[in-house]
Amino acid sequence: MKPVLIAALLTLASPGWAQSGRPADCLLVVMGQEVMRETCLFTPLADDGSFMISSMNGKFFAQVLIDRPGQGTAYWNEIPYANHAHSPLGTVQREEACWVNQSASICAW
Repeated sequence: MKPVLIAALLTLASPGWAQSGRPADCLLVVMGQEVMRETCLFTPLADDGSFMISSMNGKFFAQVLIDRPGQGTAYWNEIPYANHAHSPLGTVQREEACWVNQSASICAW
């Protein structure tokens, strides 16, 4: 994915923008800590399958930007209520409804 598109998605895809999402059951685990396990908003970000999950209260959100089928790059806001995904979670692989690596799981059902 081109750097300009990534920057645009990270800027535009804040929790306020995500209000056009649909409800989903979500799980966000970072470094072994459950950050989110609740109904959240699931928002597609691009036709390639990139998406964002966002807690209903806007406290946390995470994005997966698809690099190629089955692989993406993930980010999250890390600081509660921050409005941009400034913290990288690294390369993630798809495993059923989740995108995972050794330090993070981002799931939506």
